[in-house]
Amino acid sequence: MERKFRFSFLLLVGILLLGAGLIGLTTVPDVLQYAFLPSSVSNTETMLPAETTEDDSSIAAEPANKKPAVSTTPLYDLYIKAAENMGELFPKLTMHGVKAGVSLEVEGIEPQSVYLYSLGPHWNEVYYPNVVKGRILGTTDAEEALEVVVLDEETAFKFFRDVDPIDQLVTYGGKKLEVAGVAPHSKKLGETGDFAAWVPLDQLTDADLLILSAPAKSGDLFPAFKKYAESVCGKGTAIDLSQEKFRALMPLVLVLVIVVIWLMKRWIRRLTGFIRVQVEKIRVERQHSYPKKLIPYAALQMLPVVLLIVLTIAVCFGVAVVAMKPMQIFPEWVPETLGEYEPWVARFWQLVNVSAQPITMKTPELAEVQFWSSLILWGTFVILLRAAKNTLTGFLGEKKES
Repeated sequence: MERKFRFSFLLLVGILLLGAGLIGLTTVPDVLQYAFLPSSVSNTETMLPAETTEDDSSIAAEPANKKPAVSTTPLYDLYIKAAENMGELFPKLTMHGVKAGVSLEVEGIEPQSVYLYSLGPHWNEVYYPNVVKGRILGTTDAEEALEVVVLDEETAFKFFRDVDPIDQLVTYGGKKLEVAGVAPHSKKLGETGDFAAWVPLDQLTDADLLILSAPAKSGDLFPAFKKYAESVCGKGTAIDLSQEKFRALMPLVLVLVIVVIWLMKRWIRRLTGFIRVQVEKIRVERQHSYPKKLIPYAALQMLPVVLLIVLTIAVCFGVAVVAMKPMQIFPEWVPETLGEYEPWVARFWQLVNVSAQPITMKTPELAEVQFWSSLILWGTFVILLRAAKNTLTGFLGEKKES
């Protein structure tokens, strides 16, 4: 009995969830991140000015262009320290801070609450922002802690309406910030506000979270990134977004590997039958052909067999590579001694203890990946549920007919 495939509502829901999750993952950049609390900055050493008396003549002798003894850019100084330690491996290293519920004001207009980002050098080369008017914030803005701001379109429209917002002034924390640009913005899943703004790194002195970032050129560099970041920034959470994105795909990859293995089993069965047919043709031809004529005939008959066998081996190799990919992406899963029970158990509990740490900081990008991961998981589950229902219905129908 031939089974009829019906496109059910359950299958449609699964495909939509799976598609949304896969598309969503493509919007998250492949970045290494180290999230830490701003309290780490307070531990950095600062040079305090020496005590002086009124009759100290050294005051008058100080050069006019001498920099102040106390740093006015503590976050930028921390970034420079990180860049000195990690710059060779991560030349586009950047740092930014985030804070929710920041109030921006323009005289005569109701204040606007935004999700504020403070950006360090190279941030625009790691996260690839764009602007619809004006300019993005660059390295010079962070180096000199310029009093500038980039607003999202909704905030700029609320404050300035038909007036060109560029070079207008916005008040934040008692300071007047000049609008340098206007950027498109759609609320990220990890953000707690509907609107956003961007300022140079040290304009946000009380960030909720600081994030050190670098492009994820290779997963092999993640342990080094974590080690150096922890030595400079203190205790924090290291995140490899490309690794997290692959983790999100693992349920789908597992299902695909199982399906491909099942299809390969059926294909090999058909291939075996095809080989028998070709061999039988050669055997029949051998009965009324000379060997000189039989050899070209046999070669012609076996050529597609050889090509199909090579293709089958290549597909099997590809499936094996995909199946072993998690071991390459997550080398920490593999114990140093393979094939023994105790090292696997020890590594398992080691990973459990690491994941059970009481303080784990989550960046907006990680929150995005985890949300899309849940959609992929549920989409895969719903599709499998529909497939199981279809298989069970067909099996019961066949049993009833017999």
